Amino acid sequence: MTFSMDRYMTGQVIYWQKQKEKIKEPEKANQLPFVTISREYGCGGFKIASKLAEIFNKEFKPDPEWAAYDKKILESLMADTGLSEHLVHTLTEKARGKMTNMIQTTFSSFPPQVAIHKKLTATITMLALHGNVVIVGRGSNMITKNISNGFHVRLVAPINCRAEKLSKEMSISKTEALKLIKEKTRQRDDYMKEFLKFDLTDPHNYSMTINDGEFSVEQAARLIIEGMKIKGLIEK
Repeated sequence: MTFSMDRYMTGQVIYWQKQKEKIKEPEKANQLPFVTISREYGCGGFKIASKLAEIFNKEFKPDPEWAAYDKKILESLMADTGLSEHLVHTLTEKARGKMTNMIQTTFSSFPPQVAIHKKLTATITMLALHGNVVIVGRGSNMITKNISNGFHVRLVAPINCRAEKLSKEMSISKTEALKLIKEKTRQRDDYMKEFLKFDLTDPHNYSMTINDGEFSVEQAARLIIEGMKIKGLIEK
């Protein structure tokens, strides 16, 4: 886990421990917003998530600070049992019960070998319940759809645009990039259909859809912020 992420996580643990001591009405526990970003392969999901957290922390001075999570960071958090358990215990009893119910509902029809997916669901749900996080991918919008204060974003772009971007970022040919996009898209679709029964491409599953080929990373981040302001999730 990176130093900056460790700092953000520690800050969130401290904040929620204080909040837990103050809260007398459990239903008021989840007051902070969160964002999920789903994207077509090749779109700049984590870049936009990181920029979003950066803008929030610099311009809104939140407590705790916002943090961005992608596949690698989520896996690090899942592996760090001590930190994960510490965060779980800062949730109110009602919030912990809600997290358990969501996990059971999501995976009720699957056998025990999906334990890793249950753990991923628990981790994403825990982060959303704490708030001030941007979660990229891993079915996070579906997993958190019934948690209040969420803003769900879908990033799309023409396949040639994504291929050109990947070609530059990974130093591979455009043909190789196109092949990679098709392979990764198939893998994602299979994962979502097998474990979450969810259609990533349905626009009705999102608060906002952004064409990643039309906007810079910062422009996309600020579009999300404006959308959250309009919905009343953050102050104008």
